[in-house]
Amino acid sequence: MVALIKNFKFFLFLLIIVCSCIYLIGSFINSIFAKPISNNDRLIIIKKNINEATFLNYLNSNEIKVSKVKWHISKLFLKDKFILKHGEFLITKSDSLIDILEKINKNIVNYRKFTLIEGTNSKELKIKLIQTPGLVGEVPYLGEGKFKPDTYLYKWGDSKASLLKKMEIEQNKIIESHWEKRKRNKFIKSKFDVLILASIIEKEGKKSEELKNISSVFLNRLDKNMKLQSDVTVAYALNKKGNNLNKLDLKSKNYFNTYRYRGLPPTPICYPGEKAILAVLYPNNTDYLYFVSDGKGGHRFSKNFSEHKKNIKLWIKDLKNYGKN
Repeated sequence: MVALIKNFKFFLFLLIIVCSCIYLIGSFINSIFAKPISNNDRLIIIKKNINEATFLNYLNSNEIKVSKVKWHISKLFLKDKFILKHGEFLITKSDSLIDILEKINKNIVNYRKFTLIEGTNSKELKIKLIQTPGLVGEVPYLGEGKFKPDTYLYKWGDSKASLLKKMEIEQNKIIESHWEKRKRNKFIKSKFDVLILASIIEKEGKKSEELKNISSVFLNRLDKNMKLQSDVTVAYALNKKGNNLNKLDLKSKNYFNTYRYRGLPPTPICYPGEKAILAVLYPNNTDYLYFVSDGKGGHRFSKNFSEHKKNIKLWIKDLKNYGKN
């Protein structure tokens, strides 16, 4: 009887040990596969040539507690050999340690967004590139007009030059896809000419439905050997806003002054969007030679100078009425 009791105690003790081991192993497995590793969503950055020990220190210093033992054991559960890849990765509040390892191993990086707005010029773009987090390298030469305004995805560590190359390719695609089908004229002789006129239209036009009429005005003026007389080209050269120009500005001696020189200016003045480009390639057929603001974000178009003067008076009247309100 005594021996039986001793054996029972031994087996009970052994059972407790086994159950404890099973519990501890289960808890350990759960901490790897199911337990969230972070209290909230966050981004982590793995720099180039960093080793795993340094990366673990980085995680722990950012309140993501992972022991070396747990890290190395977790790697054994991956299908493929673990390789620490550089980049920016999103850790969500539901991600377990194994989820994070899988994201890194499969290179599921976080993508950021970079937006180039229609009408931005090269000076503004350079500032934005420099201030954008995650982009590396020097800012290359930024030719006006050559980049398509749009929203682009990039990864942490991408170069500024590589992002700009994407933007240039997309701008070229627009012109290339319409070049052979365009309405031909003797003034838009090259794809660069398209960008020059489109950039002026982009800065002049606020309403997309007017862009093809604005394009027709400039093309009609070129056809009659008239100066374009566009405020936005002068404003570009003088680094001013169009509504801040004065009479002396309109007499300034620079090749962007379309009040002084005939024809197109030497380069684009901004990065035009697709609608402005299509307005150059497919302008409306009109007899318009002038346009002036209607005070409501649009323009009044006219075929001769006498009509234009009447429209100017209406614009001045609109300004006065706006000032009273």
